[in-house]
Amino acid sequence: MSLRRRFLLLFALYLLIGAIGAGAALRIAVLRDEQVDREHDAIEQAELAPADRAELEAARDELDDLRRQLNIVIAVTVAAGLLTTVWATRTLRWSVLRPLDRVGAAVRNVRAGARHTTVPTTGPAEISRLARDVEDLRRRLNVQILEAVRAREAVEESASVLLSLRSQLEPEVAELPGDWTVAAHVQPAEGVVAGDCYDLLRVSPSRLGMIVVDISGHGAISGIIALRCRELLRAALRNGLEPGGAIEWARAQLDDLGDEQFLSAFVAVADLATGALRFANAGHPSPLACARDRVIELEPTGPIVGAVDGGWRTALATLAPGDTLAIYTDGLVEVRGDEGEEFGLGRLVQIVCGSSSDEADQIAKSCLDEVAAFGAARIRDDATIVLLCRGPREARPVPRLAG
Repeated sequence: MSLRRRFLLLFALYLLIGAIGAGAALRIAVLRDEQVDREHDAIEQAELAPADRAELEAARDELDDLRRQLNIVIAVTVAAGLLTTVWATRTLRWSVLRPLDRVGAAVRNVRAGARHTTVPTTGPAEISRLARDVEDLRRRLNVQILEAVRAREAVEESASVLLSLRSQLEPEVAELPGDWTVAAHVQPAEGVVAGDCYDLLRVSPSRLGMIVVDISGHGAISGIIALRCRELLRAALRNGLEPGGAIEWARAQLDDLGDEQFLSAFVAVADLATGALRFANAGHPSPLACARDRVIELEPTGPIVGAVDGGWRTALATLAPGDTLAIYTDGLVEVRGDEGEEFGLGRLVQIVCGSSSDEADQIAKSCLDEVAAFGAARIRDDATIVLLCRGPREARPVPRLAG
């Protein structure tokens, strides 16, 4: 039941009780007057001395006067009650119900979408305080809605930038000559931009440059730093620097790395005519060179790239026909299963080095499918894998890691 109906019911009950009480009082007064009149008649018929009759007449006159006064008091009281009721009804309507109606109408307008409708704060102090609280809430909601709209617009504006950044972090892979195939995939831990990145570039018609960078952290900020580092390493290789020298030169340009910012990198140049591989490993997980009968880990040739300067040498390896080079980041092998067990290097060796396919893309997709099936939850770090295969590959058992 609404507040208005409750007040109307209360006033109706009040009027009913007042009317019943007034009627009862009037009836009692009438009965009393009749009784007094009968007493007067009885006195008139009685034999009284003149002095007693005079005294009785005076008392009767006084009683009649009191009766008139009582009737007047009852009539005035009833009239005052009725007038007070009418006044209270109008006062309640104009002072309480009307302000509440205005506040309610404003709130309904806001709910319907007219968010700039001002809530009136007129009326009694209690209703005025309530209206001010509602108005403050309306203004605060408008501010929050405006901030949400701006945030959504900012996300919409930055979405194309993030997608462009991701496309820059994952360059197109050119087709290689002969039996060579190459493939690369990045799985971000958060959003669409990873802190890992790679690059595959033709240094010359017969030489392929490969770059894999893993920045501490993940997300857009780490992705931008990774992109800077990748472009520096790309420029160094195009200018003829050896992989170790390319890392040293890039480190010199990254003079704004903070004390807590660091990265690992693997830089290599493969001769597609001879299979010779010149590489430098800056604290990166050791890539796997899968040969016919064993797996060689390409160990670091220098420290991780960070606030402290270091030197990086260039090492040599060879990819014979049927061999595969697998470059990965630690986020790939550190994926955990349902029981907390890591995916591990052994499983990666079985998938990459034990495959009979000589197509790098097929092997890379099989690896990512196995990682996705193994992981119990979302990966905690960006995962990257780059594969360079030299065919043809024959079916063979899984080679063992070289000790």
